[in-house]
Amino acid sequence: MSRLLIFLMIFGVVLFTIFSLEGMLIAPESKPKAAEQPIRVVEVARLTRDASRAESISSESVEFLSLNEKEVLSKNISTAQSLNLTKGSVFTGNFKSGQFLSAEMVSNPGDAGYLALSIGDKFVPYFYSSNDNQIIETVPIAVGDRVSFVSTTSSTHNIKEAGYAEMADITSRVIVDGAKVIQVLSTPGEAGESESRSASLLIALTVEQILHLEMAGKLGDITLVPSHLTGKTLSVKSSDIIKRLSGVREMRAGEAQ
Repeated sequence: MSRLLIFLMIFGVVLFTIFSLEGMLIAPESKPKAAEQPIRVVEVARLTRDASRAESISSESVEFLSLNEKEVLSKNISTAQSLNLTKGSVFTGNFKSGQFLSAEMVSNPGDAGYLALSIGDKFVPYFYSSNDNQIIETVPIAVGDRVSFVSTTSSTHNIKEAGYAEMADITSRVIVDGAKVIQVLSTPGEAGESESRSASLLIALTVEQILHLEMAGKLGDITLVPSHLTGKTLSVKSSDIIKRLSGVREMRAGEAQ
């Protein structure tokens, strides 16, 4: 009886050892890992310095960053794409450096209230047509660009009435420099024409500048040019050109003799 008991105990110990070793040698089945979702990023705009109301938005005041989309949504940050920033976009108020731009902070050309905001309190919108001024047709002008007005007049007669009969006393000079274009308009062409016939501009000017333009328009011709093509001190006199032409003629006459 004692032998049987001892045998059973030994047999039990052996079985326990075998099952224990089997459990240690056989690795537990690993559960499949859930596929990791890729982190989506979106581009946002952030102020790099303090901004003022009606100030133009440019690369000098805004930087673009890529952030986690979940973070952007949780903080109610507008994406750069949703802002529709273009040349001519302005700030709607005064904002601090480091702020992320939202749609409420930006006003774009065509938005309600954009004209009043972009011209400020000291300026009024001035309508300028491209009629008789091919510079608008040949040189691209966009909202936010700066333009200058060149007046061509005579000190002795009214060019509008007498024309260019007397060429010795005609002067062309800049009378308005660096005016901001706030809207580009187009005049529809004739029926059947696929493209607009001419372009017109709305330009932010002071009342004094408008009076100068109106007076110059009654005395002579006015030409609009992009400001980066000229300077505020530009002045050309017909007498200088006539002297040069006379000098060339005299030189050619001397060579012919």
